[in-house]
Amino acid sequence: MDINKSFSSLMKREEILALCASNSEAIAAYIETLESQIKDLTERLVLLESRLNQNSRNSSKPPSTDYFSKGKLNPKSLRKKSGKKPGGQEGHSGTTLEMVDNPE
Repeated sequence: MDINKSFSSLMKREEILALCASNSEAIAAYIETLESQIKDLTERLVLLESRLNQNSRNSSKPPSTDYFSKGKLNPKSLRKKSGKKPGGQEGHSGTTLEMVDNPE
């Protein structure tokens, strides 16, 4: 359904009032066309909303297509930084294997 076609057939208020004064059959036909357009647009809206609500969890789409997902975010670590440098800390006595005269 072309949206431009459906909106180009809309009548002005003066045309509707003139139609009301002259012919009730034409009014009924016009209302029926408007109702069919509303039905078509509602079906299209439902289809587009269902597409928008799909993501990788409820369809066969890959996760890389989850652009507009409002789902859960990836978990973040709750650990806080200690401020210490990585590796052995000051004051810790390190232990190493001593060299032997005759290694086996």
